[in-house]
Amino acid sequence: TSRRLGNGRRTPLDVRATPSFSLFPGQIVAVEGKNLKGTEFLVSQFRPLPRLPHPRIGERPGGLSPFNAAVAAGPYTLADNFEYEPLGVLVDHILAFSPSVVFLLGPFVSEGHPMLRDGMAEMLPEEIFCTKISPHLSRLRAGLPPSSAIYLLPSADELCYPYASFPQPRFSREMMQQQLGVPEGIESLDNPAQVSVNGVVFGISNIDALFHLVKEEVSRLPALSDRLPRLAWHLIEQRHFYPLAPPPAECAGVLASQDGCLRMQAMPDILITPSQLKPFTRAHDNVIMLNPGLSSKGLAGGTFAKLSVHSSVGGATSDAVLGDPEMAFPASFTSVDIVRI
Repeated sequence: TSRRLGNGRRTPLDVRATPSFSLFPGQIVAVEGKNLKGTEFLVSQFRPLPRLPHPRIGERPGGLSPFNAAVAAGPYTLADNFEYEPLGVLVDHILAFSPSVVFLLGPFVSEGHPMLRDGMAEMLPEEIFCTKISPHLSRLRAGLPPSSAIYLLPSADELCYPYASFPQPRFSREMMQQQLGVPEGIESLDNPAQVSVNGVVFGISNIDALFHLVKEEVSRLPALSDRLPRLAWHLIEQRHFYPLAPPPAECAGVLASQDGCLRMQAMPDILITPSQLKPFTRAHDNVIMLNPGLSSKGLAGGTFAKLSVHSSVGGATSDAVLGDPEMAFPASFTSVDIVRI
């Protein structure tokens, strides 16, 4: 029945005759089929949803130009101490790479750290940040060119932050400087965030949506066979940084009242969704999906990602591709390396 005449009734979907699908709770779908008895809808196929427009190069202010970026997600210390050795090694890697932009995603002082959870910490979270994290941030800021940008993103697991919900506003400048000792020249972004770097649109969501989706998704011969990229692609198709509804009990901080802040305002060229699942990168329909992994895992170092938008690939040059105003984002001109710390 129609939405106008349905009186809020729900109709089950019968997908037994559907050759291919990938579904999860809260997903918006377009289906083709028949409702013969009024008690269930017999689905013959799922139709693709309209996507956000992917701006051509000529529609982007300043066009596109090559750059390098580094992306890392917390936690940044091992499970048995607060010495932040993985963060120090990460900073060494980034300084050797010398990227134009660095995205450091929380948690920086995680509420899930065993020593904090068991009451064994001898410092307050803010003191841990000031004495253990900020010196590494100062070394990173001093070692990169002044033109390089460094961004911090909060996390719902962050103890040095007053908002444990999702979405989250950025760290305030007053908090960063006065309470956490973050040096000048380091900025913060909202969580989630969309930001343009040299004409390339990044979409960044610092919540483990992939881990939550992997437990809820059901599929049969989906068009995108690799499961982890397929889960990330759901965010693109749904135009939403957290499309799962309702969220699981362990993620009760997802605020339905702030749903507008979770909707994508533009088609991202690069989607960053850090997760405890296996790190990966995948290009699909000119969108690069990236899980950089976590910077530390238990008693061992983790991973981060190095990303480059190149000026030439296989003989083609940026003048022929990046300078073509009719081209969309050329994912083939972008390389991503997952690096172990």
